[in-house]
Amino acid sequence: MVMRLSNTGNAARDLALQGRPIAYDVIVTHRDGAVVWRRLEGEVIQTILQLRTLAPGESLEFRHSWNQRSNSGERVPPGEYLVTGVLPTDPPAELRTQAVPLRILP
Repeated sequence: MVMRLSNTGNAARDLALQGRPIAYDVIVTHRDGAVVWRRLEGEVIQTILQLRTLAPGESLEFRHSWNQRSNSGERVPPGEYLVTGVLPTDPPAELRTQAVPLRILP
């Protein structure tokens, strides 16, 4: 899975990001919103604040592979899921992607 934050504007954008390295979450849910898996489940995010400036056209990219297991370790069944990326910023804010459909085949 790839989450990309891009500055599509004409001016530089300042971001206050958490953690070192930068913390990001990936959340897999059922269509009803029930969480199946979270990348940061049970993790503690360092309270280090990282200030980043994104120039126009610049992007940050975050990649993660999911083993198709729930947070309890069970293999998830085939079906339709939704994936959302979350980038925690200066509390209490966060940047959140739109949910993207994911289908796991038998």
